[in-house]
This record gives sequence, structure tokens and C-alpha cells, in this order.
Amino acid sequence: MESMLKKRVGIRLLALILLELALAAALVMLFDPFYQYHGPLPGMKAVLNDRDNQMAGTIRNFQYDSLLVGSSVAENFDSAYLDETYGCRSLKVIRASGSTADLLYYINMAQEKHQIKDIFWCLDLFALDAPAEVTLRGGDTPLYLHTDTILDDLPYLFNKEILLEKIPYMLAYSHEGINVDGDAYNWSRGKEFSAQKAMSAYDRANIVVNEEIEQKDFSDKKELISQNIRLLTEYIAANPQIRYRFLIPPYSLLWWDCAYVNGELEERFYILEEVLPALLSFENVEVYYFQNEEEIMCDLDHYMDMIHYSPEVNDLMLRRMAAGENRVTAEGIDGLIAYMRRLAERICTEEIFRYYPVQD
Repeated sequence: MESMLKKRVGIRLLALILLELALAAALVMLFDPFYQYHGPLPGMKAVLNDRDNQMAGTIRNFQYDSLLVGSSVAENFDSAYLDETYGCRSLKVIRASGSTADLLYYINMAQEKHQIKDIFWCLDLFALDAPAEVTLRGGDTPLYLHTDTILDDLPYLFNKEILLEKIPYMLAYSHEGINVDGDAYNWSRGKEFSAQKAMSAYDRANIVVNEEIEQKDFSDKKELISQNIRLLTEYIAANPQIRYRFLIPPYSLLWWDCAYVNGELEERFYILEEVLPALLSFENVEVYYFQNEEEIMCDLDHYMDMIHYSPEVNDLMLRRMAAGENRVTAEGIDGLIAYMRRLAERICTEEIFRYYPVQD
């Protein structure tokens, strides 16, 4: 009798555990904060605030015909402005560091189920000497995010963090309108953009006025830079039906001075000299250049560190692009780079000392 009772209790306990597991999985599948199975529920807005975990799911399951591509400096773009201005339906495709190979991995994933007509690419110069291999499917990145099957989704379906944190945050953000619509992945809320904040990210010590700093030999990086540029140009050549608009964003004067101090200034100019003519050799490519916007890059109140600028700068770039301003032509490349060399020299010998004391 006692044995039968224990057996019944055990069965009921097992049934209860299985029911709780089934309920947990059902809740995750229903609300689906990573959008692994579907888009937002009726009456809810898509909350996009978890770039690395939500990217693959949104690429598979959202409706769009255009892409806004880039690194963290592209996250504060208002993609709704693009939709209204260009008559498209865009999706933000973001990867930390903006490496070419990883972004193309996402773009190719998007093309598997969608016909893409426009790509707006915020192109980071530093991404062009990043690794030219895809890094998204290894290391700390969960494999289940990048597969269509549910069979490997157990870490997602039975996850306390998903149930107790991700889903409640998604519901609250949807209700409050945070990180929805064109503000997907926007990280500027609560951030400080000021000279003091930007300078805290760059310690420029013991460098005196007009001190000559030897520039490093970067010949060992030239092949890597060429590989990244080839990844871009080969993709463009293989997809002539897409209209590409590349924006080269304005990093602060700190970024240029840091390159000078570390002997990397010539490497950065080499990247510019290589990538601009390569992109502009295609008729379906437009390039918009903002690194020469002195009123932005030389005013550190626009920044929170060396490269991350306020959303107002993002807005300015989109408005300028829509108006056809800051556009680079093949004929204007030499003049643009010559101007940038003069500007970089002035930054490193004059402008930087508006923020850092002159060392004797």
C-alpha cells in the first residue's frame, strides 16, 4: 500500500514537473522575446533591445525589403526616417565592431527569404582591418540562434532569465514605447554626451606639441584590408539589383589623435585610399562621407567616447544623405583625402590641445 502511494506521488510529481516545463516552453514560444519563431504578437510592438540575441530571429521572421547595416555607431539611426524617405521597409542589422564578414553573414541570411532592394551601410573604417572570417557561430554565441530547427532550442525554451527578465522587460518596453519602431537597439537613453565624458575614454599623456611620432609599418595588414574590401566588392558585384548607400561616420578628433599617437595614422589613410575607389567603381553605389565634418568631430560635446556620438549626429547624417549632401564622387576622392590629411595634422597639432594641456 505504501509502495503504491509512493508511486502515485512520484507520478503526480513528475506530471507536475512536466506540466511546468511545458508551460514555461509555451510562454517562451508565445511571447518569444528573441523572435525565434514569429514577429510581435498582435497589439504589441516589436521590442528590439538585445542586439546579439535578437538579430538572427528578426532577420528570419520580420517583414522588410531593405537593411540598415553597421556597428554600434549605427544603432541610434531612426530607421523610420529611412522608410518614410525612401519608401522602403527597413530592418536594422547590427554587429559589434561592424566586421565585414559578420555583417555579410547576416545580409546573406536576410536574402534567403527576402528580396532586398536597398542597403544603407554605416561603414566603419576600423572594420576593414578586422578578421575577414565569420565569428558569429562560435565562442559565446548560442548556436540555436542561427538555426531554423526547434530541436536545439532547449536553452531558450527552458531558461529562467528568459521567463523572469526578458519577457517582462519586453512587455514593459512595448507598453512604454522603448526600443520600438525606428528606435530599435537605440542605446542613447541615459547616456552622457560631453567633452568630459569623451575625454575620460582617452588618456593623452606626455605628448608635446609638434613632437614627431614614427608611424608603424602596417604592410602585414594590407592583405587583410584587401580581403575585407574584396568581401564588399564581390558581394556588390554579385547583387547588382540592390542599391547601396554607404555612410562613413564622423569619429571624434580623439580617434584621429589616438591613431597618430599610436603610429597608425597612415594605416587609416591607406584604408580610405583603398576602399573609396573600390566602392565607387559600381554604378549602384553611393558613398556619403562625414569624417570631415569639423563642427562635429572637433566638438567633443557630441561624443561619449572616441567614436560614439549622440543621436543628433545620426539624424544629421540621414538628413544630409537624403538631400544628396556629403556625397563623394570618384573624381573627388583625391581632394577629399588631401583635405583629411590636412585636417588630421591640425587635429594632432592644434585642436587636441583645446582639450588636453600642452606638455612642455
